[in-house]
Formats: sequence, structure tokens, C-alpha cells
Amino acid sequence: MREEPEIEIESRVTTPAIDCPNCEHLLPPGIGEIECMICNAIVGIDHEQTRKAWIDEKVSCPACSSILVAGTEERPTDLRCSVCKHDFILLPMTVKVEITCPACERRLRIKQRPGSRGLTCPACEEKFKVTF
Repeated sequence: MREEPEIEIESRVTTPAIDCPNCEHLLPPGIGEIECMICNAIVGIDHEQTRKAWIDEKVSCPACSSILVAGTEERPTDLRCSVCKHDFILLPMTVKVEITCPACERRLRIKQRPGSRGLTCPACEEKFKVTF
């Protein structure tokens, strides 16, 4: 019997961007004990508004489009549609930010991730690094 691939949908609620108090780089998104990807410091993060918004968040079932209430303060989380019994995963929202290419000044939208990464501008093909 063939197993269905897991369907993932992204939450519409995000945690606030928080910098590491040790090295001042961006921490990975989330609530609870978060490890800094730059200096490996463990930082306790709690944000009551995000927890409440996650519990109350309404999502559409990817199989039958029924509206469900997530009912949990964790992301990612496994959900099951109460109407069609379809299983899916509700992922945390990934924030996109605008940066400017240092060579041609074109604005680029990228997903904000902790640490350094190399990019290539699609307009001028300049290679550069960004660090969050």
C-alpha cells in the first residue's frame, strides 16, 4: 500500500524577530528554548500574544477546504481535519525581508534565516553574502 505524502501548509502567524542577547544575531523563529545558530547560546523565548494567536488560528484543510481552528500553541504541529479526516502539518511562518543588491541596488525578497548565506543577484549576477 502506497503512503500519501504529507501535506504542509504555512501558518499565517509569526513569532517576533528576536536577536541573540549574546552575539546580537537573529535567533531562529520559535517559542521556548531556542539555540543561537551563530554562538550556540540557549535563549528562553516566550510571547503570549503569539501563543494565543496560534491557538485561535483558523486554517483551511488542504483536502476539503473546511475551516479548522488549530487549537495548539506549537508550530510545526500535526493536524487532522474533523470533516474529511485528512492529516496535514501546520508549519511556522517564514518571514521574508527585502535586501538590496550591493552592485545594482535591485531589491530582493528573501526568507530571513539566522546565520550567513551566499546569494546571487538575479539581475546582475553579483555574488554577495548576507548575515542575519
